[in-house]
Amino acid sequence: MLPLVLSLSSCGGVSKSQYVERRNVQMVELVPVAKARSTRALLGGRYEAPRGILTLAVAKELDGELHQFESYDEATVQVKSKAPDPVKFLLTGPFAALSAVLAPQDTGQILQDSKEALVGSELGRRENVVARTGGEGKPLGRQGTSRIPWGGARIQVGLEDAPPREVTADADGNLNVALYELVSDPGTLQNRDSILVRAAVSLNGARTETSITLAQADVAKLRQLTAAYAAEQGRGAARTSDFTAAARHFRLGAELGDADAQMLLANLYRDGRGLPQNHAESLRWMTRAARQGEPAAQLALAELLSSGGGGQRDEVHAYVWASLAAARLGDKQRGRAVSKRDSIARHLGARDLAEAQSLAASFTPASENAVTLAAGPSGGAELQAEPVPPLDPSRIKGTRKPNAVALIIGVEEYQRLPAAQFAARDARVFRDFAVNGLGIAPDRVKLLVGADARLLDIQKALDTWLAPEIRDGATDVYVFFSGHGLASENGRNLYLFPYDGDRALLEKSAIDRAATIDAILKAGAKSLTLFLDTCYSGGTRGNDTLIADIRPVIIRARDGEVPSPAAVLAASRNDQWSSSFAPARHGLFSYYLMHGLMGEADADGDHRITLGELHTYAERHVRREASRRGREQTPVLVGGGDKVLVAW
Repeated sequence: MLPLVLSLSSCGGVSKSQYVERRNVQMVELVPVAKARSTRALLGGRYEAPRGILTLAVAKELDGELHQFESYDEATVQVKSKAPDPVKFLLTGPFAALSAVLAPQDTGQILQDSKEALVGSELGRRENVVARTGGEGKPLGRQGTSRIPWGGARIQVGLEDAPPREVTADADGNLNVALYELVSDPGTLQNRDSILVRAAVSLNGARTETSITLAQADVAKLRQLTAAYAAEQGRGAARTSDFTAAARHFRLGAELGDADAQMLLANLYRDGRGLPQNHAESLRWMTRAARQGEPAAQLALAELLSSGGGGQRDEVHAYVWASLAAARLGDKQRGRAVSKRDSIARHLGARDLAEAQSLAASFTPASENAVTLAAGPSGGAELQAEPVPPLDPSRIKGTRKPNAVALIIGVEEYQRLPAAQFAARDARVFRDFAVNGLGIAPDRVKLLVGADARLLDIQKALDTWLAPEIRDGATDVYVFFSGHGLASENGRNLYLFPYDGDRALLEKSAIDRAATIDAILKAGAKSLTLFLDTCYSGGTRGNDTLIADIRPVIIRARDGEVPSPAAVLAASRNDQWSSSFAPARHGLFSYYLMHGLMGEADADGDHRITLGELHTYAERHVRREASRRGREQTPVLVGGGDKVLVAW
């Protein structure tokens, strides 16, 4: 009897089980890791703006002899089920049969319950499916390339120029990064119309990078997520009495516009917990929270203003905030707000009371997380007709160019010149396009930005790095420069400014464009292509003529030819300005140059982009966008346009 009792006791119970099965078994050709001749890292990502999550995938690309492997999807299935219940079936079965005869229209659920009691039922199922390969593989005697997930890869992820954070991919080479967790400085997200997210991984000493540009609306959403996350972190620290950490988190959220964080930071200033007591700062932050419509902050502000606790007594506005708080607070605090409002009203004259009531009636909350619009040429807000599409260097994987090499230079902040807005960003993103679209090996791309792009640094890169990389008559050379340019007094010579360039010593402190072209060609380059986001014209040499979002060039220059087989694709004619493009946080020319390399410039749809096609695309879009801003800018191509830049 005991076994029977024990078995009956488990009838109808809930159980969990797990099993593994193979699906979609097939044969694939791969290069075994141990036999790979060479490997490189592949890194791609996408951004989910509503959740603030960057999803990354990292893999190794292997070159070598192909082997044939068995490939399959390994599915780990977890099932939650309810066991059969014979006792329940014996009790409900006859009743179900009788119901089927007497009231067939009402028996559906009864029959279902009876069936589940007899055979059990599945309550839930969860599957995890992973691609696998098995076996040793059969050598095929052919050379090829294959990709495998890189589990455990350590990837550096950062926003703009902020210090990156290292994260680790899972066993399948995937990981999700919450971008709002990476922000520690509010300046990273403030006054931004777009943000560059960079990810990088190193393999065998070679660094692979990818970047994603977050557009205006994405930045605004990330600002909100970061502010809310910081406020929540601050509350957690406060619960453990770590008020120093709480103040740090609350300040980040407050600076980014979270009303709750602003109010909590004001409380810390008021009480002197986690930071020095400061009633003026408490009043300032409480005011910002109240203006956003936070009712608890409105009540606290009313109490401060009515008592003069923040060093400022203002009963008219104290009444306004108490009145607004009374209209929105819940029962517990509403009585306090009503009492404060009525108490203040008794001390106000008829005119002051009428003014306060009018101000309260016309109050509209002002969110600090609204999207910031770009400044137009007149200084006002410039509405974009449509969102600026982000740049995606990973969109096109061009055919490899084993004999190609690229030198990329971006100088934004200068020692002695005004800033060339977004120039360093142009260079960093173009590096990704050089590797992905132009097909240049990462170790054959050299990037110089900011203080690393001094005159001596650039000359050293040309003489001791680029020249040895050139194989006589076989190497395609690409040079990208974003920054300031200048012409000689007579307009005959054109110069590119390094980080430490000086207008007064132009010939000695700048890079002569023509001499650089000649030196590269004499080193034996098969071809030379220069992309120059700079210009050589302007009103005078003085700072007073420079416009904030224009990359200034100072003297009139004359257009010239370049020796074959060189070609120059430049941002503008030599009598025009080269503009920046604030909505994209790039140079106007650089943005459309790279957007064209994403495949948009392929006019005839043959999966090839020639230099001529790229020029046509950039010219059309740059001229249109510059015209919207009341300017003229026409990209210029000097040299042959038949050269194929990208093929896929």
